Amino acid sequence: MNAQHPFPKWDELPDLDLYLDQVLLYVNNVCGPSISASDKGLTASMINNYVKHGYVAKPVKKKYQRRQVARLIAITTLKTVFSIQEISATLNMLHEETDSTELYNEFVAYMNGEQREVTPIIARACQTVKLYQETLALIQLPEKEEEHLELRA
Repeated sequence: MNAQHPFPKWDELPDLDLYLDQVLLYVNNVCGPSISASDKGLTASMINNYVKHGYVAKPVKKKYQRRQVARLIAITTLKTVFSIQEISATLNMLHEETDSTELYNEFVAYMNGEQREVTPIIARACQTVKLYQETLALIQLPEKEEEHLELRA
């Protein structure tokens, strides 16, 4: 994630509860720059599965709160390199020691390139995501070069 499109900190997340379609728009907008072209981002069926399996708390009266939105942002970002089970187990383990606000703000700080100390496991997970993104950027051919290769084939 770059400084031009940083992840929102906890206090910058929507303060009012959101319906599913609003959550999808918000999370995909936030995570869009960190999602590869081949990834479709977050979908309604993904959220429903995450809730069904307990990875995300159930919505209250079909509305999602800040804590759920923060967790969905983290999951959507991390799922490019980790399984949902690994992400959930890690978040649950971390949550036993630290509250959601602090964990999310550490995740955001690292992803936004802020110079601050964060929990080692958060730093390593975010490093892995960033290295994966950098690798993808290196192996993606520019469009003109791709077209040229297609014409030669």
